[in-house]
Amino acid sequence: MNPLLVAQTRPELLWAEELFNDDFSAVWQFRSAEREVTLSIVPAHMQMVCPDGQWVLAELHGLNDMWRLGSLLPLPAIINKQQLERQLTWLPLDQQALLQDVWSMLAYIEDETLRAFLLEVLMNDSIMAPFCQSKGSHRHHHDQVGGLLAHSHEVAMTAAMLSTQYQLGNRSAWVAFIGGLLHDIGKIRLYYNQSTGVCVQHESYNFMLLAEPLERLNTRSPRLFEALSACLSIKVGHYTEPYQVANIVRMCDRISADVSNWKRAFVKVPEYYWYAKSPQDDQLYKRLG
Repeated sequence: MNPLLVAQTRPELLWAEELFNDDFSAVWQFRSAEREVTLSIVPAHMQMVCPDGQWVLAELHGLNDMWRLGSLLPLPAIINKQQLERQLTWLPLDQQALLQDVWSMLAYIEDETLRAFLLEVLMNDSIMAPFCQSKGSHRHHHDQVGGLLAHSHEVAMTAAMLSTQYQLGNRSAWVAFIGGLLHDIGKIRLYYNQSTGVCVQHESYNFMLLAEPLERLNTRSPRLFEALSACLSIKVGHYTEPYQVANIVRMCDRISADVSNWKRAFVKVPEYYWYAKSPQDDQLYKRLG
């Protein structure tokens, strides 16, 4: 399934655990922060899910407390229940869906090399904790706590959808998603996100933070390494990037930043005003209403 369809269907990220199985019928419990549902299911339908518990992406259809299971895709069994739940506590409730989106993509990525790379990053709490809690910039776009995740999520989803729209192929769409998600990861080391941080090009830190998973990616697939590295690199001069996914990620990065600034310019501005100036740099913005 491609990222465009992922964005449209929006099934739930749930912890699935078997409560009973007599080979003829099975009872499974599905849990999230919002719900807890117990269902009787034909055992064959849950063969790919670990009975002791596993994260799944599933559709639960309910009416008057009568539930049934729709589509179901498992996330890698290595992901334990506590780690994902712990990461969600690093975010306010209104941002937890962004992190759930990111983890959910592991259920869809068919390329084992790309899935292994993303999984390695997501399971690294020393990266993910500041990633969830950092600002996207200093006095510019997404400069609130948690802004880095919000901006990165926007870039990742938009880049993946555009790659799909332009029929670049599923592999390219997933590189665009991962590249968009991690293109600013180095910002967690900058001065406005950590007391010992410095003021440098954050792309340098991109490669420092991701050195080990990138090295393994290079070993398994040099072409995927090359394409993803292009998404994480700084662009100098008028050089045209051979990989279109890198161009798309950069374009989506600019769009996300510009829209953030545009929205902020109109905060507390009456609806009948069709223009406003940015409080940061006096940039003039207009809207159609």
